[in-house]
Amino acid sequence: MSLLRVSIQKLDLLDIKIIRELFQPLPFAPSREGQRESFRAMGKKLGVSGGLVAKRVDRLIRSGFIKGFPLLLNMNLLGLKAGALVLDVEASTPRKELVEKLSLIDGVFIIQSHVEGFIGIVFCCEDHKSLQKKSDLISTVAGARSAKLTRVPFPKSTISLSKSDWRIISTLQRNIDKSVMEISEELQISMRTVRRRMARLVNNGVIFTLASANVAAISGAVMGDLVVEYDSPDVRPQIDKMLLELLDPYYFSTGPWESYGLFSLILPNISKSREIL
Repeated sequence: MSLLRVSIQKLDLLDIKIIRELFQPLPFAPSREGQRESFRAMGKKLGVSGGLVAKRVDRLIRSGFIKGFPLLLNMNLLGLKAGALVLDVEASTPRKELVEKLSLIDGVFIIQSHVEGFIGIVFCCEDHKSLQKKSDLISTVAGARSAKLTRVPFPKSTISLSKSDWRIISTLQRNIDKSVMEISEELQISMRTVRRRMARLVNNGVIFTLASANVAAISGAVMGDLVVEYDSPDVRPQIDKMLLELLDPYYFSTGPWESYGLFSLILPNISKSREIL
């Protein structure tokens, strides 16, 4: 397990469960009405009111832990493939300089630096054959002692996008908080058409959101990633079920990785991480 020491107010179990929901790919919910509906649905799932969920999410945002909800695009529609890489580097490696170097590599769009000797990276490339080549390049630049690579699956989507669809997506990528009315006025498209196009994009898995976090905003806790390798794909479902039950009070993300399990945790202290292991 690799650990991230982080400095936020104390989180309770409901906070962890809300963060867990926010860190799953969510259908894009345009407008305040759409967000309220999302909070109501989340509250129903968690057994609390939508209003309480909204207050907790607002607290997480004001604390600086949740930086926002960037719009993500299904890479299958761009003809791209995505890979996730866990690198084991020397703990003494200067992290700021390394992150800056890695961010210059074409296709790298997520870099997660840990207190110990691990770096997590998500990147994209043209096809599955290129994943290993890009992984080798990233590993070499990082001076990694070892690397674990897996593909990141995206849902299949076969719809074709119109010029209006791409204009709407481009507008939302620049400012995801724009209302339907603002998009309509900017693009000179009727509000009815904007709503219809956005609903089509969401329902066909073209656009979605995923919370973006600032781990430095948490205090009195330790964030960690538990990487699990399996002897056989056949045993994975049973092992994952056992781990999810064990880690239920702590995990907020599991990651859709194909080759290994990755459980992201928020723990009260380092002793708890040792107890779990």
